[in-house]
Parts: sequence; structure tokens; C-alpha cells
Amino acid sequence: MIKLLNYNEHPTRKAYTVFHFFTSERSDLFKKMLDENDIWYEFDAEKTPERTIYLFGIRNSDFTKALDINHLVIAKYRKPTIPYFYLRLAIYLISAAIIILAIISYFKNGNQV
Repeated sequence: MIKLLNYNEHPTRKAYTVFHFFTSERSDLFKKMLDENDIWYEFDAEKTPERTIYLFGIRNSDFTKALDINHLVIAKYRKPTIPYFYLRLAIYLISAAIIILAIISYFKNGNQV
């Protein structure tokens, strides 16, 4: 199963949500922003042979603020979907040309469906 979110309900304490990160940079930024916003949390690092998982237990009463912070952390480290500028530009230009041709065709054919 593909996991798209980096948070789950706490397995034993239903009043908490657990956020997890796989890099120390993201974890450190999340921790710093939680401290700046006076959000109480529990922290643990789960070490496995493959990687370290950084876990934060946040009270559900602070979930909305923590989720906003989580989005800011993800946005800071997000990479573009198409990393090459000229390829991205070409796709935008081709898409715009197709839309323009469709609009021109619509009006030239007398608005017939």
C-alpha cells in the first residue's frame, strides 16, 4: 500500500497523532517550528539498519497547527515535478498551444457541440 501522508493516529493513545520524518533536516525544522509555536510534543528516533525514523507525538488539540507546520516543512524540501527548466517550459508551451487551438476550433465551427 502506498502511504501518502507522514502522520497516523497514535497506535495506543487515541488523543495523539504521530508525525514521522525520514531525514534529520526535516525533523530538525519541524521540531524548531513546533517550539516556536509553543506546541507540546513527544519525540523519539527509531533506528533500523536501513534508516532512522524521527517520530513526533502531537496532541490532537494541536493537530491543525502541527499540520500547517508539517505542510511548510514539506514545501521547503519539495522538488519540482519536472526538474528540467526547458522541458517544463516546453510542456507549458505545448499545453497552451493545444488549448488555444481548441478555443479557435470551437469558435470557427460556429459553437456546435
